Amino acid sequence: MSELNKSFIYKGFKTLLAERFGEEVAQRVWADASLRLTELEKICADLDSDSRMMILPAAAIYLTAPETLPLLKQYAADMGKRIGRVIHGVTSVPGVSRLLWSQMPRLMRTMSSPEKGYERRIVSESRELVGVDILACPLHRAAVRLGVPEVAAVVCAMDKAYMTGFKYIRYTRTTAIGEGDACCDYRLRFDPDKQ
Repeated sequence: MSELNKSFIYKGFKTLLAERFGEEVAQRVWADASLRLTELEKICADLDSDSRMMILPAAAIYLTAPETLPLLKQYAADMGKRIGRVIHGVTSVPGVSRLLWSQMPRLMRTMSSPEKGYERRIVSESRELVGVDILACPLHRAAVRLGVPEVAAVVCAMDKAYMTGFKYIRYTRTTAIGEGDACCDYRLRFDPDKQ
């Protein structure tokens, strides 16, 4: 089995490739990108698990077929929407959104911790707003290290889509390091009217 076929996130991209470029091109790109992924995994074994899971497959595909970048971004946004629907289902269980919101400052600190490779500035941990500016991101650093900083925008597209899935929690992000901005400005607000 090819390494890309093992990727929970990217394995479905082959179908999209075939729809856009034809089965023969998709098979060739997939095979070449799978070999490249194996090489990247060897030379980047020191990367954190999130970067290996999120950045390396996208980088392997992009390095094999750079013309697929817009398609990769669209695929990631669509994957993010699917993940967002799962998040919405879980947070629709009575009481889950309020419990999640009560823990949001702690969750935000944990998910963006220096131990995970992030540099951040906490903007707010109030009852109304939880906000953090991500000043440096290990996923972006991994893409830069591989010489493909534009691949970080693939993950940004997925992130922006799935974060909208929370019931009662309104999410906004207007900037992203992976899209060339100085920071990722995560803002979450509890909103009992948001479905």
